[in-house]
Order: sequence, then structure tokens, then C-alpha cells
Amino acid sequence: MRIFRVTSALLLIMSYIFSGCEPTSSISDVPTQAHLHHIHFVDQNNGWVGGSGGTLFQTTNGGQSWLPLTNNDDSTNLPEKINSFFFTSREHGWLVSLRGEIYYTNNGGRVWRQQAGGLANGLTDIFLTKEALGWAVGGGGLILHTTNGGSSWEKQGSPDTHHLWATYFVNRKKGWVVGEKGTIWMTKNGGQKWQSQKSGVDLPLLDVSFSDEKNGWVVGVDGTVLRTTDGGQFWRLQNTPEQRTWRSVVAVSQSEVWIAGEDGMLLQSSQAGDNWQVKKEPKSANHLMNLCIQKRWIWACGANGTIHRLPR
Repeated sequence: MRIFRVTSALLLIMSYIFSGCEPTSSISDVPTQAHLHHIHFVDQNNGWVGGSGGTLFQTTNGGQSWLPLTNNDDSTNLPEKINSFFFTSREHGWLVSLRGEIYYTNNGGRVWRQQAGGLANGLTDIFLTKEALGWAVGGGGLILHTTNGGSSWEKQGSPDTHHLWATYFVNRKKGWVVGEKGTIWMTKNGGQKWQSQKSGVDLPLLDVSFSDEKNGWVVGVDGTVLRTTDGGQFWRLQNTPEQRTWRSVVAVSQSEVWIAGEDGMLLQSSQAGDNWQVKKEPKSANHLMNLCIQKRWIWACGANGTIHRLPR
């Protein structure tokens, strides 16, 4: 088992302070040009952002400064490509990599321990509940599940071998995964059995989010936006004012939803998709990869070290 350490001195030396963080400002001064694939906050102050080249940063003050979680031993770097991560508290987090590895930290990211590796397929997304139940998905229809915070990960049976891009659970029993060729699977028993849902499209679906057991959204390539109000029995294609590849979606409530994608484009609806507002930052055309909502703030990350913060 490998252990990665980050020195507090390095964190202090390499801390970067933002200036002018007004409520409508675009924050793009993270000291990296890496492609940032994922951003996650557990409260208004504590968050992480990471991506290519093993890049991982932490903030404890709501993004006023970002501390690089860089290893002090070049021979034991974090994965070359961090695809996704999930924190259940300020201390406990998990991340997955393109190399099919899962890592765990119990101190906010200063030390990472490898929990799983050597998989034939890369991992693209991970989701955990507060009860330390978790799911990770990836290539070839791979679904991994843990019931003990990652001390052990077991494969779950999946309906086919389509590449999976994202997963989301509303509780310890009910969740969804989405992927290639319009794939949507749903489980009612924590993944013991997965059943297919008809998306009505044959395109890659890249993200999924639900506000409750009934109301959910899925997004994907070529402007694909799908909505359900019955837990996925029926998915309806939505009209939006912009057609992009949408890479991330967050369902805040039955009526409020945010979507992010290519060319720095953000869409927001407070009327369950009946009307949309375009929130594109005029100074940025970098592709956005992921969204996170915490209280009154919307966070987005993407290509070339891009981070945006906007008010809800």
C-alpha cells in the first residue's frame, strides 16, 4: 500500500491569494494550466479541485486561496489524471483515476492511500454516502461498490459493457449511472441489480443529477439535455437556447438546475427547464468540465486551470 504525504511548509509557501472576489467575479487565478476535471465543496469554505497531471488543490476559505496538494516525493505522485473525487467531510475523501485506481484520505488530502488498483478499465466517477457506502464507475460497464468506506471494493453486475461516465445516488438504495450510446441504468437496492431505462437517444451521456427520487437530469454531447419527473420511467429531451456538449449538471431542486459545458457555457433554469438563462463568462471560452453548488455559490472548473464562482 502506497502512502503519499504533503508537507505543511510546502502548502504555506505555495499558497496563492485571489484578489477582488466579488459575487459576480470569475476566478481563474489558480496557479496551474492543467485541465481541471472535478470540483467539490463540503461547505462554503472547504473545497478541492483537481485534474490532469495529478493536479490537486484545496481551499479552506471559500476560494480566496488555493493550496497545492503536491507530493514531496517525485517517485510517488498522485495519478497522472484525476478524473473525479468525493468528500463526505473536511477530512474524508476518495478519488478515482484514468488508470483504474482508487485513493483515500482521512486528513483532507495531505496523505493519500491507495485502496484499489490494477483494473483493466479506467474509472471516471465516484459517489459516496455519509454511511460510507460508495460506487465507482468506468470503462467496459465497470461498477465497483464498497460498504465500508473503501476498505474493500467489489464489482457489481452490470447490464452491458458500455463505457460509463457518471453516477448519482439519492440515498443508500436508489441511484443511476449514465454512459455511452444513451445508457441509463437505475438501481433500487444499492446496485445488487441494475435495470435499463430508455433515454431515447444513442449519444454519449456524460453526467446525471437528481434533486429527489423523482426529479432528475442527464446531459451529454451535441446539446443533449434529458429530464425526468418520475424517477426515470420516462426521459424527455429538453430544448435549450445553446447547443453544446454538456459535461456537468446539478439538480438543486425540482425547479432549479444548472448545466456546464463547452466554450465556457453555463445554463441555469429556475422553472424546471421551461426557461433558461445563459450565464457564460464573457472573458473565458475554456471548456467547463464540472459543477458544484454550495449554499449561495456556483462553482465551475475546466480547461487551462479555469475556475468560476457565481452567485445563485
